[in-house]
Amino acid sequence: MKNLITFLLILFAFQFVNAQSLETNDRIFKKFKVDISLGYAIPQESGGAGSQAGALFALEPKYAVADAFSVGLRLEGAAMAHLNSDGTDGNVKVNYSYLATGDYYFTNKRFRPFGGIGAGIFTHSNLDLIEYNSSTNQIPSNSHFGFMARTGFEYGHLRIGVEYNFVTDNNGYLGLKIGGVIGGGRKNK
Repeated sequence: MKNLITFLLILFAFQFVNAQSLETNDRIFKKFKVDISLGYAIPQESGGAGSQAGALFALEPKYAVADAFSVGLRLEGAAMAHLNSDGTDGNVKVNYSYLATGDYYFTNKRFRPFGGIGAGIFTHSNLDLIEYNSSTNQIPSNSHFGFMARTGFEYGHLRIGVEYNFVTDNNGYLGLKIGGVIGGGRKNK
């Protein structure tokens, strides 16, 4: 069974290699690009009185297998805080993720809506502010396998998107992103 799965994966990979070599002259967009994004992170458990705030930064190099489909590696850091209404206690969550991603673009025009998914490792740390003593305490961290689903659009080199990161132990979060695309773009004819 293991050999059959390996054979099918290799056969599937050769399909992309063949398709790429046949379509080289018909490509509209360049093959390589890097997405850089900043955004707002909303933690999964954002209920209750007080304030919730978060920020994120993402870097994602990508390779366009075809004009409509690209694969990449997303490296992202998100920090989110929840403070009680009196400001005396709360907690801070920090997530780092390393995900293999895939995006499908619905059009080849200047305005390009997309949908995508990703899977990989999420490392998260939770810090309870009331229990933390700044002297010698170590901040514990855990790593889990997780998923991501997203949608958005690119317009030229501008990228706007919404992502939800599915992580265990209530560490999931919604990311609202705006950023730029370095590379990619239309090929010069």
